[in-house]
Amino acid sequence: MGKKKSLNAKRLTKQQVQELIESEGTLHTEFTDFFEETYSTGYKNQPQVYELIGDRFLFVFDPKGISLPGKGDIYSRDHFLHWIRWHQRVREDYVHGRGNSVSHWKYYSKHKVELINKIPELIDELIGCLNISPDQLDSSYKSLDIVSRKAEDHGLEKIQAELYDNLVAYVGEVMRHRVAGRWVIREDYPGCEYPIISANEGVLMPINVVWQELYEYEPMNLRKETANEVRRFSLRYR
Repeated sequence: MGKKKSLNAKRLTKQQVQELIESEGTLHTEFTDFFEETYSTGYKNQPQVYELIGDRFLFVFDPKGISLPGKGDIYSRDHFLHWIRWHQRVREDYVHGRGNSVSHWKYYSKHKVELINKIPELIDELIGCLNISPDQLDSSYKSLDIVSRKAEDHGLEKIQAELYDNLVAYVGEVMRHRVAGRWVIREDYPGCEYPIISANEGVLMPINVVWQELYEYEPMNLRKETANEVRRFSLRYR
């Protein structure tokens, strides 16, 4: 279930899980069905979800599975529902062929390759929608912490649907200032064009950073991923 954020300090043993189910657990059939998954080998993974007293959920690993059979973890209701929404987005993207940064950005982008001609407007829109003071967006790494927090508050589903290009524009501007680069459109093949930052015959990919942070279950951290992208560029092209 992503990185561990369970309420229990250690994973519950099979015996502890059974005692908890008997004392207060109610099987949540909808969520149990949600997590059932059949692999290409034909193997069916069937974990179970129980609702507990106090707005908590118990996630039980497939009792007949090979890995951690019958063991479990307890999660707060808010955390669990957040994870389910994230899982739904990942599944939907996978089904519709949006499993990489370029295809994902291309689907949600409002401006496509025209993005590079609208950088100031996109950043102004980001400032307005996220209620950020213009002087806070100074193309520094620190400013990305502000954007990350504001984006989380705004809701990542809304960010993905409404402000994807805006995040790409601002992340790209931070990169551009770091490496003295310029915006260009890269074409891998006809129909696959996307914006990059070009510098010293190398490229940086702002859409990789934004996609990674929208796709990641953990809270958005644009500073970390942008710094990683710049670091990879510096090691390879400088």
